[in-house]
Amino acid sequence: MMLTIEEGFGKIKTYNVQDSPIQAMKVMLSINKAYDMWGVTILISSLFITGFLLLFVKPWIQRKIVKLYLTIYFILLTIFIIWSIYVHKEIIQEISNALNSL
Repeated sequence: MMLTIEEGFGKIKTYNVQDSPIQAMKVMLSINKAYDMWGVTILISSLFITGFLLLFVKPWIQRKIVKLYLTIYFILLTIFIIWSIYVHKEIIQEISNALNSL
């Protein structure tokens, strides 16, 4: 099976690799997982931005509990950032291993 790999954004390098269908599927599954993770990251980031705006724009929140909401917000944001970096590192390593095995 012939697999074409394009690398780069401005200057695109193209590699043609012939390998077994199983190896090609491993590469494609890793790339699809990275694409799905990118979509999840964008979605959750937009929810965090919306939550941040709601904390400061809405006047119905009592000033006493704003600190509690901010603390919870930043704890959740920190957990999300750490989780996202960890998962992206794993996916990059998986793609790297799959490409090196070609």
